[in-house]
Amino acid sequence: MLAFFTLAINYGTRSTFGLFLKPLGEEFAASRAAVSFILSIIMITYGMLAFFTGYLVDRFGARVVLLMGGAFAAIAYMISCSATGLLQITISLGIIFGAATCFLSQITALSLLAKLPSGGNSLALGFVGTAPAIGSLILTPLIAVMITYASWRSAMESLGILFLAYLLLPLPLLSRDGEKRNARPKEAERSSEKKIWQGRNLHLLFFSFLLMSLAIYGVLSQEVAYATDKGISLREAAWALGFVTGSGVISSPLLGWIADRIQSKKKLGAWVFALATGGIFFIFMARSGFVLTLGSIIVGLAYASYVPIFPAITRALFGNDFFGRAWGFICMGGSIGAAIGSWLGGYLHDLRGDYEMVWAVMALSFLAASASLFLVDTAAMEKRR
Repeated sequence: MLAFFTLAINYGTRSTFGLFLKPLGEEFAASRAAVSFILSIIMITYGMLAFFTGYLVDRFGARVVLLMGGAFAAIAYMISCSATGLLQITISLGIIFGAATCFLSQITALSLLAKLPSGGNSLALGFVGTAPAIGSLILTPLIAVMITYASWRSAMESLGILFLAYLLLPLPLLSRDGEKRNARPKEAERSSEKKIWQGRNLHLLFFSFLLMSLAIYGVLSQEVAYATDKGISLREAAWALGFVTGSGVISSPLLGWIADRIQSKKKLGAWVFALATGGIFFIFMARSGFVLTLGSIIVGLAYASYVPIFPAITRALFGNDFFGRAWGFICMGGSIGAAIGSWLGGYLHDLRGDYEMVWAVMALSFLAASASLFLVDTAAMEKRR
């Protein structure tokens, strides 16, 4: 339950960033690349702390990490809502919220689930993976309404209050059973930890997650601005944006159910990433809210697939004791990709004056993510099934 609410609030909030792209640009006379760079800083901060967050979870459990995340997020949005310049927002959201979103991420939430006896079940991971989708479906339209009828400052203040309320959740809802410490001798632990860096698997998972995130965050940061440039209303664009993550309400557990019933999880993920290129095509061709939403749903399949697929592969390859660190390293790749995608979309638009190159880069990134995941060696894991 705590893992679900954490991911819903954290990723739901992060998916609303594209709604602030135009209002912040107009308020502070900034280019889209400059505003998009805030999301890049968020993801760079996330990436720098990802492995450290996994280490904290492996060592001390999730309670303290989650409380720190909630407090940092509340502070970040309270500072941002009263900012007088874009630099203040860049620091408060980019650095403070960047740390918060890492502490509240799937590194912490899925570690809780993966360390339980049933943690390797992709269906269970898939159900928890619906949380970002539900959070996005709820928060994206609400924030769009607040921006339209009140102001972007009111919307950010509301998000700060939401995270203050979240602080009430970790203490009463988190079971200590999911926070057992690793009591092995340090020397034995160091020796075993070296094994996770050997071979190509961890690095292929890293790059696959990086490329997938680059494409998805390119869409999340630019889709609303692109759609409104084409004459689609902010309301329709906001709903379509919500479906990038919102479609996971159905597709995440469905993909988890399928993953538990086929021999190769990596092949399922690779096919989904390849299919996501079709979603990019629909977004590029969209001249109505319906076509835009259809493209968002197809791209959303890739977003939904990583929760039931990547953590299950990681746990099977590297074990429970090092899941947090291995998963944290893989998520570092995701944060780097998200940072690049968020900034690159705005930069390419400002450079060329259109979005043709943006969507071409995102489609190629999905194809490269598919190839990287397909090359992961899961033969030993599949023989144990």
